[in-house]
Amino acid sequence: MLSLLVIAWCAFAAEPCAPQDKPQLDAASELERIVDLPTPKARKQAAATLAQRVGSRLDEWLAAARAFGRFEALAPGISTQRAPLAVGGKIEDTELNLFVPEHYDAAHAAPLLLAFHGTGDSGGSLLPMWRDAANELGMLVLAPTEAGANDGYHFSERERSAALAALRWIRRRANVDENRIFATGISRGGHLTWDLALRFPDLFAAIAPMIGSPRISLQHGENNQRYLENLVRMPIRDLQGAKDSPGLVFSVQLAFERLTKLGATDAQLFLQPDLGHAFDLEAVDWKALFGAAHRNPNPERVVRVAAREDEGRAAWVEIEDYAPSIAETFTPEVSGLKLDSMSDQEKLGFVETQAEQRTARLAVQRASAGHFTAKSEGVKRFRVLLTSDDFDPKSDTQLAWNGATINKRLRANPTTLLEDFAERFDRTYLPAAEIEVH
Repeated sequence: MLSLLVIAWCAFAAEPCAPQDKPQLDAASELERIVDLPTPKARKQAAATLAQRVGSRLDEWLAAARAFGRFEALAPGISTQRAPLAVGGKIEDTELNLFVPEHYDAAHAAPLLLAFHGTGDSGGSLLPMWRDAANELGMLVLAPTEAGANDGYHFSERERSAALAALRWIRRRANVDENRIFATGISRGGHLTWDLALRFPDLFAAIAPMIGSPRISLQHGENNQRYLENLVRMPIRDLQGAKDSPGLVFSVQLAFERLTKLGATDAQLFLQPDLGHAFDLEAVDWKALFGAAHRNPNPERVVRVAAREDEGRAAWVEIEDYAPSIAETFTPEVSGLKLDSMSDQEKLGFVETQAEQRTARLAVQRASAGHFTAKSEGVKRFRVLLTSDDFDPKSDTQLAWNGATINKRLRANPTTLLEDFAERFDRTYLPAAEIEVH
């Protein structure tokens, strides 16, 4: 009887009724659900399934993604809480120390400073040093306390994953401007700041490492100097005591020498002559740095250097497979030279050269909408992600790669959008199509 009444009403209504068996999607809730799943694999699978649901429309998903996030008001000042963070397939009970500026408004995206403490310390110790600048800038400060062995930085995947899990946690609870996320750290935290930025450069608008450095050493996955080209366009302020460990001072000086040769536009080392393993925070105008630095979510040109399969993404480009010569860890080929006869500086230079030969490089330029050029070394397969404005569905998109030209007719689709959003939930860059290149 009810179905007959519905049919009768639809026959006489001024506007047609929607089919009664069409499922109604709550796009905002569905996006929250897939974003909050604990692992990248689970998020990707759920996003792909969601994209195939009846009634799944790209325009609805785009609107929901741009408006993503339902945030409650946060009390100003310092707070500490514990949260279960998903780290490498496990749950880590983590202390999270948060500073909320006086004029934070959950309706408006705010800048965020992610701060990492030194060995044996805790995140709470960092908040007072940033309170004044954060209040003036309306900037949130999150300082997680290491949940594992607090005995120094080990350059491990777990440590990086824990830091990124803390970042994911605050982005789901506060209205964070994804284009104004900064990272800083002291000693152990300085090493971590460098390591995160070198491997995940498109997450940050600027970094401020202190008494920490990139490394050339092959032990324990420490070799990250090879990725310095990823930071050529990132503002960097590094505070370092000149009387600190000679190896640490040498490493950080070498990093800035290389950044200069690579054409870095705003990388500054403050080598403070009278200090050891210490720094003078007043050497930098932090309000000027954090007030001006913005990440560009959609640059015209993207350069990515990498050697790990899960670290190939930068902006709208991702390396998906490498040539056999590319390796994160390797045994140097001495080729008749004896490392024992080299000075420490010669050894580092030799290892650095060997690492660069095992590092992939991909550069992609957007010439115009629908036209791209790419050059690579050590890359077997990569993908280019495009927004709806980057191509014309009525004509082929063209990509020239290492002398070959690829022409492909693209169609915007929910799958590309949802899989990317589930992982990154970046409201300011929403890809709707992709080109796989191999």
